[in-house]
Amino acid sequence: MHEFDEEIDALAAKILEYSLVRLKKDPPLDGPWTYDELYAEVGETITENGIGGEKALDIFKHVLAQACISTDHPRYLAFIPSAPTESANLFDLVVGASALYGGSWLEGAGAVFAENQALRWLSDLAGLPQSSGGVFVQGGTVGNLSALVAARHDARSKYPNVKRWAIACSNEAHSSIKSAADVMD
Repeated sequence: MHEFDEEIDALAAKILEYSLVRLKKDPPLDGPWTYDELYAEVGETITENGIGGEKALDIFKHVLAQACISTDHPRYLAFIPSAPTESANLFDLVVGASALYGGSWLEGAGAVFAENQALRWLSDLAGLPQSSGGVFVQGGTVGNLSALVAARHDARSKYPNVKRWAIACSNEAHSSIKSAADVMD
């Protein structure tokens, strides 16, 4: 399972080939399929003996990837879950292959260092003080939860006698604000 044998070598070549072909093409905008459509094409993928890497790649390439909206499409103007440049997508391959965990300095000093460099650069662009910091998160939902928890922590330290807090936001606020408030309750 953790050895790079001939079977894994062949799978790696196919994965790299798929990745290069996908990165070089102009992606279709695609769109979501229904559960029934996907099940009809794929069936059960979790089996007692597994389906194997090549079959999993084949299912992904020909069905699952086609059932997702390509976030690197020029007309994709919704969420920003990825950095859809060719370099960013290639480096996602590098990071994935490196099996990194960037959750703390102990396990991921190099990744955390790089993240801190990027955060410093952004902070400087925004004119924030040298004491500013943070982390990159996957999107608005986690970002809002993190910001609200940090704000609550700061408010509690400044106003320890307040027992009930409120979140003030407009009707246009991200839909995750209510979920974040529920989780924080």
